[in-house]
Amino acid sequence: MQSTESLTRNTVAVADTLTAMIEREQPTVCSCRDYDGYLNPSDPTMITADDRKKLVEWCYHFVDHCQLSQQTVASAIDMVDRFLFTTSTINYSATDAVKVVSDEILRDQNKLQLLTITALYVAIKVNERVVVSSDRLAEMCRRVHTTGEIEEMERILLSGLSWKCHAPTAHQVGLSILSLVEPYVDIPEETWEILIEETTYMTEVAVFDYYFSTQRRSTVALAAIYNAIGDMRSKGHQEQLRAFLSMIMEGFDFDHFEQINEVREKLQSLITQLEERF
Repeated sequence: MQSTESLTRNTVAVADTLTAMIEREQPTVCSCRDYDGYLNPSDPTMITADDRKKLVEWCYHFVDHCQLSQQTVASAIDMVDRFLFTTSTINYSATDAVKVVSDEILRDQNKLQLLTITALYVAIKVNERVVVSSDRLAEMCRRVHTTGEIEEMERILLSGLSWKCHAPTAHQVGLSILSLVEPYVDIPEETWEILIEETTYMTEVAVFDYYFSTQRRSTVALAAIYNAIGDMRSKGHQEQLRAFLSMIMEGFDFDHFEQINEVREKLQSLITQLEERF
């Protein structure tokens, strides 16, 4: 279970970091909401949200097997989503190699798999202390894709992202928000551990569902925090946390509460579905 040691004590630095995170999420996600993302359910030739979900599940199994952080999966899938959104909605030249590959991926499950494996490869290099070579990754994937294919897709992925491969995840935003709340709320360490653990779990589960990729990371983080608070037994602890969380929300450029509530409901529904499956 995660303790409050995972939270940052320097609230001034955290506030600056959170502001920077929010500024970084605005351009892509707000535009994304206008287009409802990069998938088109009415087009039978396109990949689907279920295709994406299966690859997310594979990534989680992979990092569990390798004893890597599940946040590495969140980082990898964020790169996949940003790449496909950016290259499908921005006017690239018709001859641009990135645009050509992006169009192919949106209609080819095998190429989506290659993109996801490559994004995981990049995320491991960025987030983990261990080194997994492209050849080793290809071997672990049973040579479904060659080393050369992974390395070429890495070049295309990074080019499409303009080398911005380290975007904040909902989990990171959530920890920043909780770091600002923690000094002002008098609740037991054990309660904090449960709150952090539940928030982490919900942000990890959100990665599975394509819907949450069309929302701001801060909105997903707040939805997870509010849902975790709602699961607490102590009404007094709930009231304290909600009061200070409301104060923090007024100081940053978050989504409207109506939007956060919509995401909260969808996230809770997803959690319920998973619990019923197992």
